[in-house]
Amino acid sequence: MHKKHSAWILTLLLNLLSAAVVPKASAQGTSTLEERARWVEITHKLESNPLDESANKDGEWALNRLNDAHDIHVPLCSSLLVELNDAKYKYRHEIVRQYMLASGAFLIENPTKAGDTHAMNVAAVESVLKVYSAILQQKSDAKWKPLDDLVKKQSQGKLDDALRKQCK
Repeated sequence: MHKKHSAWILTLLLNLLSAAVVPKASAQGTSTLEERARWVEITHKLESNPLDESANKDGEWALNRLNDAHDIHVPLCSSLLVELNDAKYKYRHEIVRQYMLASGAFLIENPTKAGDTHAMNVAAVESVLKVYSAILQQKSDAKWKPLDDLVKKQSQGKLDDALRKQCK
């Protein structure tokens, strides 16, 4: 009985999610050149000032619009995304948002490398590490071991290999 009930709830949830997503997908539209330029600008602006209120509002707009636009597909590394989305870290939203925005910015800035997910992940993580560094400049107590480990790998020239292993 429990398995039937769980399967029914799962089916209901999947139906609700697909009903919510499918109509939205048809209304998404394609991104404009101006929007793409703005995404890239906001992404780089956040690298130096991720805690600025105005930059964060722009970052939220960019993230929402990037999620809505169906012409830019950002293939994220799920294991890295899970690691970065640790609920215990106060600035996880800024970090995850930067990972997603920087991935999109890479695709916009490097359209010929759209299929190179490894290069995209390296560029996105390097952007995340810039954000992390900027956060630490303002909030020295905001250290976080997973990002400290990535900074260490970056300084040792091992970031590329570490991401290649993590994001197979």
